[in-house]
Amino acid sequence: MALLDAPRNVDDLSGDKGFQWKFHCDLCGSGYDTTFVPSKSGASARKLGFLSSGLSAIGTMTGGITGGASSSLYGASQAAGAAGQFKGMSAEWHREHDNAFQQAVSETKIHFKKCPKCRQYVCADDWNDEAGLCTRDAPSLTAEMQSAKAQVRVEQMQAAVKQQAQFNGDMTDRVTICPTCGKPSGAGKFCQNCGAGLGFKECAKCHHQNAPTVSFCGECGNRLG
Repeated sequence: MALLDAPRNVDDLSGDKGFQWKFHCDLCGSGYDTTFVPSKSGASARKLGFLSSGLSAIGTMTGGITGGASSSLYGASQAAGAAGQFKGMSAEWHREHDNAFQQAVSETKIHFKKCPKCRQYVCADDWNDEAGLCTRDAPSLTAEMQSAKAQVRVEQMQAAVKQQAQFNGDMTDRVTICPTCGKPSGAGKFCQNCGAGLGFKECAKCHHQNAPTVSFCGECGNRLG
């Protein structure tokens, strides 16, 4: 059974020195590079710029891949396009290319699985062994459960934060110390312990308002009574 049903997920990285392919997962796009197979006939092949590293189709001038499931990999138009790219190579090179591709398919099979529902080839990360389907058609219940639990924890945390009283500044009461007795004076104009006035001291000379704890005017230097 062929690994692929269409050439959309394989890149031909072959060249005159040898053969190699990169197969991609249809879901995540991750790739697997097959083992490089040296070409025995490459040294005598004509080098006409026949291949670009992004080629996504394989075909041959002399018949290409023949028989069985492998022949269903590529349509006639794709094979013809690939044949134009490979026209600078010898018939022997093409035979090597076909054989190397068969080896590459066999090598890659263990790294991909074909989903029986969507018919796509996926890597191990996108395969649900329990369901026998790709994770797009059958998401992992364990992964979904862990994701749901994490979302619930986030929502619970957000709700708890909203219920907490938010501190928006320094709410501590300012405590005024009486300059006369040195005890907390309270919030009135006179000390609640000794009755001393807590207002500003007005300078008799310049009428500047000074703090009640100073002895000299901060504006003119006059001694405060």
